[in-house]
Amino acid sequence: MKKHRLQHGLLGLLTILATAVVTFLIWQVAGPKAQPIHLRGQVQQVKTLRLAAVGDSLTHGVGDETNNGGYVGLIKGDLESSGVYQVDTSNYGVTGDTSTQILKRVNAQKKLRTDVEHADILTVTVGGNDLMHVLQKNLLSISTKDVTSGATTYRRHLTSLLKALRQLNPKAPVYVFGVYNPFYVYFPNLTAMTTSVKTWNNTTQAALGDFDHMYYVDIDSVLTKGANTQANSKADKKKLESAMSGSSKNPLIFESDHFHPNNAGYALMTSQLWKKMQATESTWEK
Repeated sequence: MKKHRLQHGLLGLLTILATAVVTFLIWQVAGPKAQPIHLRGQVQQVKTLRLAAVGDSLTHGVGDETNNGGYVGLIKGDLESSGVYQVDTSNYGVTGDTSTQILKRVNAQKKLRTDVEHADILTVTVGGNDLMHVLQKNLLSISTKDVTSGATTYRRHLTSLLKALRQLNPKAPVYVFGVYNPFYVYFPNLTAMTTSVKTWNNTTQAALGDFDHMYYVDIDSVLTKGANTQANSKADKKKLESAMSGSSKNPLIFESDHFHPNNAGYALMTSQLWKKMQATESTWEK
């Protein structure tokens, strides 16, 4: 009797297991399929940008006490901090170079030419040393005629430089910085210097107008007057008065030479560059 019940129980268990297995197999074949989950916005591919900087001491970064290459290192850091870009920079700034000397390097240096050719973004600082040469020749008797003549020559040289860069790289946007007057706070009434800087910047903008995707970056408005253009509140004025209590009257200029930007000055240069890059993003954004 007990043996019969045991056999009956085992038979029932086997029947249940068999039914479960058949049901599972049917579900696997005919049941709804699991759909993959797509996570949008969770992973973003980092884009590589190549920036080649060509120019004089402002590209080299003279006055940057962090030795990070002035605005070149700062714009790299700003772009990479977004998490969107990896920026490879090449810095071809040489202190003291005029427009003609920069052009000679562009024509002669193989690595410079290669980096310019493959760049997604080009930046240029030029003109400051050209202007200083004109002023030094006519320091005690600078006239409008002298400045106009010098500006005409400078435009011809600058145009040659821009053509050379464009021949190497027909597509990349080129951002060209203007010049500023580091002596304004010492000699605000020296109108010849102020007029010369304005003429030089107008000349640069006119030359850029002959090319596509070449953009002027204004730094005169943020560096020349230093404290006079930056103090918008009482708190700002106190900070600037404190900064001016030292040997330098312009808190944006490097105290060791009273000529080049310091770290704060390069930060403002970078800000001006970034504004222009944002306004022309379609020319370099991948």
